[in-house]
Amino acid sequence: MAEQIHGVHGSLDALRAALEQRIPERMAKAKVVGLAVALVHTSEGESDPVVWQRGFGLTDAEPGEPVTPETVFQAASLSKPAFAYAVLVASRDGLLDLDTPLSAYLPGPYIPDEPRLNQITARHVLSHTPGFPNWRPKEQPLRIHFAAGERFAYSGEGFVYLQRVVEHLSRQPLDAWMRSRLLDPLGMRRSSYVWVDAYEGRAARGHDEEGKPTEIRRIREPNAAYSLCTTPSEYAHLVGVMLQPPDGPAYLAADQVTDMLTPQVPVNDAGLDAERPTSEVRTSERVSWGLGWGLQHAPATEAFWHWGDNGDYQAFAMGSRQLGLGMVCMANCKSGRRLWDDLFGLAFGAELPAVAWLYSLYGEISEK
Repeated sequence: MAEQIHGVHGSLDALRAALEQRIPERMAKAKVVGLAVALVHTSEGESDPVVWQRGFGLTDAEPGEPVTPETVFQAASLSKPAFAYAVLVASRDGLLDLDTPLSAYLPGPYIPDEPRLNQITARHVLSHTPGFPNWRPKEQPLRIHFAAGERFAYSGEGFVYLQRVVEHLSRQPLDAWMRSRLLDPLGMRRSSYVWVDAYEGRAARGHDEEGKPTEIRRIREPNAAYSLCTTPSEYAHLVGVMLQPPDGPAYLAADQVTDMLTPQVPVNDAGLDAERPTSEVRTSERVSWGLGWGLQHAPATEAFWHWGDNGDYQAFAMGSRQLGLGMVCMANCKSGRRLWDDLFGLAFGAELPAVAWLYSLYGEISEK
């Protein structure tokens, strides 16, 4: 008997069949070269929550190897929730406190002559409220644009700051720390925050919006905000432990996962612009941020989610504890994000405030 879900199609078999049919059509329309997908479903007695994984299209438009579930992609900003989960485990174990100013953990100031730096905590970083821009302007110093906790402004720089604190406290580089804290315990053997030799010939190559190959980027310096390389089926294990927390010291308990998915701040139309005055921000009631994950609030589906955008690599992950369902998609093409509204709508329902908010940042509309 097919496993029942409460989504659009009623069963996992129906959802898989719908995705199998829809994905090639949408990829062709959006000029997406390659895509990999993994579905997660939690049910009693199942040791592996990944119930379906599939590759579509090509790893490289030239010469054209097929994408498989083992194909490695740049996960881009899906790096952030994975790092956030590891930070919460470390906080539970006493490495750092979420509400202690991060400046207390470093021997010197991360930014000189900036008194507001002493306000920023790990909680602020994980909820994108530290006051940093997304990225500092080239060849200019990093600045704080507003007091920590004042409002939401998506910030990769905040994650880099927290990374420096973790590396200092653990006395390990980020890639080694993430392997011991998260990747190995979750069985993410192919995943890494730096490029490894095993990726040669196994990793998908990036493509521009027209589907033309771009130069292969081998990330050598770990970055908590964007450098994770992984597969959707491996990343799906993180989604799985969010949906159904297992027992064991490597994992967050159910109440700690609930804390991670508790709204910390509403998002706003300023999105990635940390300098936009608060008076110009219209707060959304449909999307908020927890600790590491975005949260969508829709009558049919409450869900946690995140997107990834490294330009020629795009990714999206969503999970609903309400449905016991999760899905991870990764594309090796800049136009990949055009697929999210349609594909995740199939799984989670037509009303997706998270994707609508994301598209508003990019000035795009659904291609349904």
